[in-house]
Amino acid sequence: MHRSAVTWKVAASAVMVASVVTFYSMRSSAASPPQFGSLSNFDVFNDTGQPTHGFEIELDGITASQITYEFGAPYQRYGNPILKSFSGGVDVLYESPYDAASKQFTAATPLAPAVITPTGGHVCWTGGSANYPTAGCEHFGVGLSATPTNVSYYWLVADPKHAGSLVTLGGGVQLPAPSWSATPAPPGPNSKPVVAAAIAAPQPELGQQLGNAVWVKVFYIESTSAASLGHLVTGDKAVPNIPSQVETEWSLIQAGAGGGLPQDLTESLQMGSKSESVTRRFEFYKYAGPYDPSSHEATPVNDAAPSAGELGRLIGTQMGAFNLAPGGKVPGDHTAPRVIVTSKPAATTKLRTARILFHATDPDSRVFTYFCSLDAKIPATCKSTQSLSGLKLGRHTLKIYAADAARNASAAVTVTWTITK
Repeated sequence: MHRSAVTWKVAASAVMVASVVTFYSMRSSAASPPQFGSLSNFDVFNDTGQPTHGFEIELDGITASQITYEFGAPYQRYGNPILKSFSGGVDVLYESPYDAASKQFTAATPLAPAVITPTGGHVCWTGGSANYPTAGCEHFGVGLSATPTNVSYYWLVADPKHAGSLVTLGGGVQLPAPSWSATPAPPGPNSKPVVAAAIAAPQPELGQQLGNAVWVKVFYIESTSAASLGHLVTGDKAVPNIPSQVETEWSLIQAGAGGGLPQDLTESLQMGSKSESVTRRFEFYKYAGPYDPSSHEATPVNDAAPSAGELGRLIGTQMGAFNLAPGGKVPGDHTAPRVIVTSKPAATTKLRTARILFHATDPDSRVFTYFCSLDAKIPATCKSTQSLSGLKLGRHTLKIYAADAARNASAAVTVTWTITK
């Protein structure tokens, strides 16, 4: 379902990230570390005006092998997504099954309520809330070992021209994706780097001089340990979510030429002396105030705080974590390792067990941490010899990737086999 129009642009490099409608990435520069890939997990609300039957995450500038994890079954109604590569990127498609007899899609996201309460992230799935089936929202996610150059989100609806097919709805979900960067410490007693996260406002639609304005609220917390995949997936006390952790109370941003509002929001702070990671959570709300009829420029009473009637419904929440290299430094090593599989099961086998051997190579590192994901489960640390047992009949997939001492992440290597009777 790739299309030429792109909703937001995100520059490349790799960092550990996550979100609520949540996506994270970071800006590449000589000083920005390509660390541990990115993880996107997010809650997104269906405010399209109709039930939807799926969701698309369009990732430009990466390949399917750089997707290390997809959030799916049994945690949300659409199950595991389908990856479809196109020239220059890959689509992650969450799609409802279709019943040909009744000519109906069997899964649907209902409309969100008129008033949406901020979720804090990780709510719109089977384990997040008992109200999930009727809440009008979904939780999606992908893990990446590289950062896309462009990211777009779309709800999917029934194609009126082709029964059983889905098409994207409108111009996409207007949810910006943060771009992360790190620079070495400035002169002074604190030797820690400065870590920044930039949010660009949604670009103008066709025929618009200025895009739609968006209210942004930012929460911030640091940790003395590195953020982990599980930390970003499940949500915990390390995720900023309380008033005392607010970094920016409100900011109104709007993209386009000739506008008076800022086109982006950049949060930049020097890390604490013992910190090794930072997590930011971004809440995005529609601007419901007046626009100039000729230029589409938002005209709020105050662009630093919404006045009565100016704060619209929640669009979504992005949560992202940035890991520094061990010791809390910007690493000099920017080379990602490569995983090599030396032994794997036959493509078709009757054995309910499997043994996979692998190792990593890197010109700058000799010590690696491995991560494995069996059948789309959340990646977890693993050893270079994987001995699996009790496997069920059917197709199995093991994704493997490695992180070096500087937390550079390899592309995922996929091992696939089928167990038959």
